[in-house]
Amino acid sequence: MSEIFDIPESNFSEVIVIGGGPCGLAVSARLCEETPGAIFSDGEHQRFHWLRQRGNSTNIIGKKKRALISSDQKFKSDDILVLDKVSDKFMGQWDNQLDTTGISVLRSPMFFHPDPLDIDGLTAFAYSNGREKELKEINGVVGQEISKHKQKKLRNKRKLSHGSQTDSSSLKATGRNVGLVEIDRRNWQDYYRPGTKLFKDFCQSIIERYDLENVVRKAEVIDIKYGGINKIMLNGEVETGMGFQIETAEGDIFGAKVAIMAAGPAGDINYPLLADVDNHFPLGSCHSSHLFSRQVEVPNAKVLSKIQKGKPTEVVVIGGGLTSAQFTEKLINEGVDKVHFITRGEIKIKHFDFHLEWVSKYQNYMKSTFWMKDSDKERYQMIEDAREGGSVNPQYHKILMNLIAKGKVVLHKHCEIINKDWDESLKLWNNVQILDKVNNETKTIGNIDYIVYATGNKPNIEGLPMMKNICKDYPIDVIQGVPCLTDDLQWNKEIPLFFLGRFAMLKTGPSSANLDGGRIGAERLGYKITHLKETGELDYQKSITIDAKIPTQAFDKIDENASSIQEKASGFENLLSCTGGRFNWYTFLDDVTA
Repeated sequence: MSEIFDIPESNFSEVIVIGGGPCGLAVSARLCEETPGAIFSDGEHQRFHWLRQRGNSTNIIGKKKRALISSDQKFKSDDILVLDKVSDKFMGQWDNQLDTTGISVLRSPMFFHPDPLDIDGLTAFAYSNGREKELKEINGVVGQEISKHKQKKLRNKRKLSHGSQTDSSSLKATGRNVGLVEIDRRNWQDYYRPGTKLFKDFCQSIIERYDLENVVRKAEVIDIKYGGINKIMLNGEVETGMGFQIETAEGDIFGAKVAIMAAGPAGDINYPLLADVDNHFPLGSCHSSHLFSRQVEVPNAKVLSKIQKGKPTEVVVIGGGLTSAQFTEKLINEGVDKVHFITRGEIKIKHFDFHLEWVSKYQNYMKSTFWMKDSDKERYQMIEDAREGGSVNPQYHKILMNLIAKGKVVLHKHCEIINKDWDESLKLWNNVQILDKVNNETKTIGNIDYIVYATGNKPNIEGLPMMKNICKDYPIDVIQGVPCLTDDLQWNKEIPLFFLGRFAMLKTGPSSANLDGGRIGAERLGYKITHLKETGELDYQKSITIDAKIPTQAFDKIDENASSIQEKASGFENLLSCTGGRFNWYTFLDDVTA
């Protein structure tokens, strides 16, 4: 039998979302949206809004006014509680990250956003508010910058490189599709990037539209359990059903019928890289996640003091992705004399952190190929091939190359640190040994003031403290720390625990950790949760209590009926059987007392 939890009405919500970032906002808005863009066309949206404005304005005697869409099909903002460990408002961690890196324009295109109503909502917001100047074009993606003369030269060059091979089989053998255009030029307007201020204001407009200003509470979730719930009402009545008990580090206990994990980059950070060496955090080094959570500042007080006194300063940045490039630029702008940029391989240049084909005119082909894979292991490998580790976009690659040309940045490619010594008296790193894996040579640098590890993290669902009990009581398959969810992004068919973001990658693809993945995932699980609400599977049953205790037999039956409708029994068991795990206690008590 499942564990039973007593939850007061004041601490109970229909849905609890863990994480208040873009994914948390996307799913909260989706649950409150009556006509999501993924289900209703533009024409249907226009008709719905016209009917809503004029549908009840006719003067017909005896006509009963009714809602255009049943309110039972959506959630209200009061039904949702968002628990975020960083802030008591949406996008708190996101804002910290943007402030820390100092970026002014996002990497993502215009159709990556959390609005469930319209995929072109961000573009419409920019133009309707006269802020189109805050959009930055992604050059070289669509191809309109390439002149006709240059296009002709490229075509001739390809023909020469393929010789006389013109038939389809010979072209296929070359491994290249001549004339392949990844981006449909009709969609050129999508390939702009929004400014960070514009995107922030757009997200605020979504929060205001769905009345979500007061749904976020600052709290760190430390434990999630699933079992029977006694929802104790303020009037003394008790409602019973299955749900979650969620405990926070602050000592609060919350209850919910549905839980959604939208915690962003949760997992094991890749720090320290040398397990046997003390990294002297935070005085000598830190990880990028420490900076995003505002545990430390870079440059720290010691480095800033040296800069102000005119003393030479050197910092090491380890990484290879966009974050490491952003930190490098920021350190130079803050006055650091030299930055050593260390990466394990070549610097990969990509507009996004996955291949362009996943968001281009061929995205349907790529996504269908992904979904048609026979196993989650194959999907995981396809994601790894698409992402290929860290990468930088052309804008920051150009910035890095300019800093290298000026001698401000020293690039160490195909290298890794194999040893380093901390000078306690000077508070510096000396004898930092860097192994060049290509030439098999070791070079040493010294007098390093600080080391920043922009090495990301790796997912580990089983390592999250809040997931310990769920993993123990309801085990499922896990691949490289990523859970094998259902197609509805549900933990399993027994418990309504849903996932967004990186932990949903095996079902949503390589863009799962991006804004695009948040919107796609929110639509998929939003549809499922709304369906559960419409069919009454989330309904609780009012119970008559005896000595303020709920009969434990109730939860025995709820457990048995949670996944399917029980077969009819006879005698006393027949009185307890019901549809969807709900009870008519009034009939039960009448029969018992009769």
